[in-house]
Amino acid sequence: MAPSADGKADGGQVAAGVSKSAPGATPHGGPPGTAERDPGAVAQVGAQPISYRVFERYLNDNAGEDTDEGEEMDTIKSRLLDQLIEEHLLMAAAADLKIAISEAEVDAYLKELGLTEGDLEVTAPDGAAAFRERIKSGLIVQKVKEAAVLTKIQVTPGEVDDVLKERPELTRAASLLVLRQILLDDRKTADEIRRKLEADPSQFEALARERSVAPDKGQPRSYAEEDLPADLRDAVTPLLPGQVSAVLEHAQAFLIFQLVRKVEARTSDLAEVRRQVESDLLRQKADQVMERYLADLKEKTEIHVNRTILPFRYVGEFRD
Repeated sequence: MAPSADGKADGGQVAAGVSKSAPGATPHGGPPGTAERDPGAVAQVGAQPISYRVFERYLNDNAGEDTDEGEEMDTIKSRLLDQLIEEHLLMAAAADLKIAISEAEVDAYLKELGLTEGDLEVTAPDGAAAFRERIKSGLIVQKVKEAAVLTKIQVTPGEVDDVLKERPELTRAASLLVLRQILLDDRKTADEIRRKLEADPSQFEALARERSVAPDKGQPRSYAEEDLPADLRDAVTPLLPGQVSAVLEHAQAFLIFQLVRKVEARTSDLAEVRRQVESDLLRQKADQVMERYLADLKEKTEIHVNRTILPFRYVGEFRD
């Protein structure tokens, strides 16, 4: 399993793109061109410090372009620091598991991303070698996750059967309804338009374009019958193509629907449904095992966060 291209939880420290920070920026956002100063370690994971610069690069690779301040950004940055700490724990575990990544595997992953060494020399802010190291670290983290999780979980056919019994809708043939809608704010207007449509349903498209407050302006949209709220489904499923529903009050608004056509139900591919259920169960179990594995690593490792040098309020897990 390859790490994700965005370098987030599934991909460790791998970053498919280049840093979003401007060349020459200092760790604390000082004027471009000034000498960079590393203020020290943002965290200590066992005997391994995480330098401010490493965390700054991790933020650049994972936090996106949003530079807003406030509680939400504090939470995002705190979670990213916690995530980086978890990745350092997994890197340390790699030695015990005898996990390593070859240069050939890094080359293969670069090829998967569509990147060449020439691209890295031009676009990677801290150079091709540092970029390759981040890829290698991310691949190691992913291998540790696989070793810690995939060898410990399985899904039996009986478990898949149990899910299908609990959720029969997964195998139920579903019909599609193609509908136009007019969405209105007040009942009086809705009743007025409904009277016009009762006299001439062919006006539906024009009236929707002129009067509906919905962004679709009456354009046909497909809905799985089972996905519609029960009150709307009961009103529209008896309609024949071209017919118009009564005024329906729903979610503090007033709706009028016209049935364009009904696409008959097709039987679900049972084998495909079973594969999807098995995949979902594997993912759920993997998350649970990974959570327990990380909890065990955290319990056995002394971890400290140096809040004094962080340019945000740390609200994460490691508050010693």
